[in-house]
Amino acid sequence: MEENQSGKPIKKRSKKPRARKGKLSVSTALTKIYKKAAQIADLMTNEDVEEDLRVLRQAKNATHHVYDTKLKTLVKVPDHKTRLAATTLSRAYHEGKPIERSMSAAGTFEDLVELQKRVEQSQAFKQLTESSQKPVEG
Repeated sequence: MEENQSGKPIKKRSKKPRARKGKLSVSTALTKIYKKAAQIADLMTNEDVEEDLRVLRQAKNATHHVYDTKLKTLVKVPDHKTRLAATTLSRAYHEGKPIERSMSAAGTFEDLVELQKRVEQSQAFKQLTESSQKPVEG
């Protein structure tokens, strides 16, 4: 076993990477996130919220300098990237993030054929196809 300068043995690490102790369930992960957010919220004061709003308002008016070759000087122009990010954050806070839905399917081709037959026989599908085949008036 190798020794360092002080004469203590050097521990060698194993070559395999350390694995996590198993995957967390979604509910456990959300609970941890919720608790952490609550801890952060407890630390925030009214002054912090007011400061955040002040910074957000300043970001909506952000500018940066660009060198103008004709004038041979720096010109102040709107920083659209920063302004867009600030406006997006503000809208998300006031209106909420829109719901994003996704759907995925897995199976064999035979499953798809069977599913299509079941959908075509459903009452909802029949109503949808009847309403979509009505002529447009006006």
